[in-house]
This record gives sequence, structure tokens and C-alpha cells, in this order.
Amino acid sequence: MKSVKLAGIKRERETLGIQMYANEVFFIARAIKPPANFLVFGMGNDSPLWSKLNRRGRTVFIEDQEEWFAKIKQEHPSLEAYLVNYGTKLEEGMQLIDHPERLSMDLPAEIRKTRWDVILVDGPAGYEDGTPGRMKSIYEASRLIKPHGNIFVHDQERPIEQEYCDRYLLRRNVVGEVQGRATLRRYVVS
Repeated sequence: MKSVKLAGIKRERETLGIQMYANEVFFIARAIKPPANFLVFGMGNDSPLWSKLNRRGRTVFIEDQEEWFAKIKQEHPSLEAYLVNYGTKLEEGMQLIDHPERLSMDLPAEIRKTRWDVILVDGPAGYEDGTPGRMKSIYEASRLIKPHGNIFVHDQERPIEQEYCDRYLLRRNVVGEVQGRATLRRYVVS
């Protein structure tokens, strides 16, 4: 794909109805060097754009909400996506942080054996009690990324995202951050 331009991202955002602000999408897009292995926790209106930005690469989505999974797969059947059950609640977050054995997910072998160049954690929901929270997706991102790969965590201003990123991605690995709809932080994990 040609170099990514902010103006093009703005057009795609409007066309697709993407929630993330253009500067957030652009921040991630610049790290995708096709062909790459790109893993996204969460599906939404932005899913076809992530796949398009990684043309000739492998883009895989992990989603827990059956409605979103069905909707996006029906609209874009060629996307590679897996439906998962996190089995956690946001309010359990601080009780689980010291128990990595309880943070491991039941992911397909194809996901585990791939060395991911870029991982985006934008799911599952973690904005209120009763939602799964992003504890497992942040933990798994730390285990699945290849050395010197890029991990992006959206909604970094929330307490659980901060605590889990500090523990499993490490503050010293932060290489950038943008403010948009929320805080988006980039980690390069060695």
C-alpha cells in the first residue's frame, strides 16, 4: 500500500463511521508495514480499514460480542475473525493482576503460533462494571507480540488499562501517545 496520508484516513473514517479519531487511526496505521501480522482485539466499523491498510499481510480480529461479530462478518466475510469468551468482569481486574495463570485465553493455535508485528487492544468493552475489561487482551498481547513489535492500547486513561499495561507491557516500553477520542498509547516491547 502507498504511504498512509492523514487526509485519506479522515475520508475512510467518515465513510465507515469509525469511532476512533483520525489522529488515532493514523498513529496506528503508520506502524503497519505490509505485509505484516496484525492482531486486533475488538471488531467494529474500523475492521475493514485495518485489513485494507495491511494489504498482502494477515489481519486477524478477536471479538467477544456475538452481535458485532455477526454484523461485521456479514458485511465483510473475507475478514479473519474469531469469537471468544473472556470470562471476566471489569470489577475483578485488580484481583486478577497478580494471577497470570487466570489471564491466559483459550485462543486458536493459529493465533498462538504466529509472531505478531502489530497488536491493537481496542476490546473487549471495559468502560463499566459488568463488562469483560481488557485485562486478558493486554496480558495476551504481551505474550503474543514478536520482539520489537508494536502494541497499541486504546482507552489508556482508564485505571485497569493503566495498571495492566504498567505490569505487563511496562512503562519503559512506551514510545508514544496521542489524545483523540481517548488516550492511545504505543509500546515497543523488547
